[in-house]
Amino acid sequence: MSGSFEVILAIIAVVIAGIFRGFSGFGTGMILVPSLSVIYEPIVAVITVVLLELVTALQLVKTSLPDCHWKTVIPMAVTSSMMVPLGTLLLVNIDANTMRVVISVLVMVSVIILSSGWRYKGQAGYKISTLTGVTSGLITGATSLGGLPVILFYLSSHLPTRVARASMIVFLIITSIVSLLTFMFHGIVKSDDIARTAAIVPVFIVAIWLGGMLFGKVAEPLFRKIILSLLSGVSVMTLVSVYRM
Repeated sequence: MSGSFEVILAIIAVVIAGIFRGFSGFGTGMILVPSLSVIYEPIVAVITVVLLELVTALQLVKTSLPDCHWKTVIPMAVTSSMMVPLGTLLLVNIDANTMRVVISVLVMVSVIILSSGWRYKGQAGYKISTLTGVTSGLITGATSLGGLPVILFYLSSHLPTRVARASMIVFLIITSIVSLLTFMFHGIVKSDDIARTAAIVPVFIVAIWLGGMLFGKVAEPLFRKIILSLLSGVSVMTLVSVYRM
């Protein structure tokens, strides 16, 4: 795959992920990690997504802090931060193609759960928030896809949408910082990763803005079906790429 073709594919993936993020408020990792894993090594994909998420989420921290539901965020953030290093050990020690398969399976599971409309019906108390944090931390450290358990947790809660959104943003910032520090400790963050992220941040921000503009103008069920179909395609494409190598 030529360098220019890689850049074009990466930009297309970033635009799609940004539009989805702007429309729904989540989903960056589910689109970008498997897509970039086909173009680059999974480690590069994970690092790029963590850097991208951190840069863009920091813009929202000031408005999110007042509405954050600290009672759920703190136990999730603490347990997640403890598990991120363990997940990172998997990332740096497992074969690249094996990680591509793991990422594809996680994305496909995410698609199935989101398509089914499943919601946790129990009480969103300390125990479930702690378990969510543990699961999220492991998955975040290994694949940067740890947002799904948190998304499901808050979608299942009875918290106002404003509070749930703010809490997810604050949690994302905390875990992204922990992930980045862990990656730096392992020496896997390279100058090329930072330069690549810096180059695509403007594209991502514009795409997020476009996604926000679409909100309310495009029927959410139709938009969700399109994105879930894209996610399924990306997941299958990643698996196919493994067996062609």
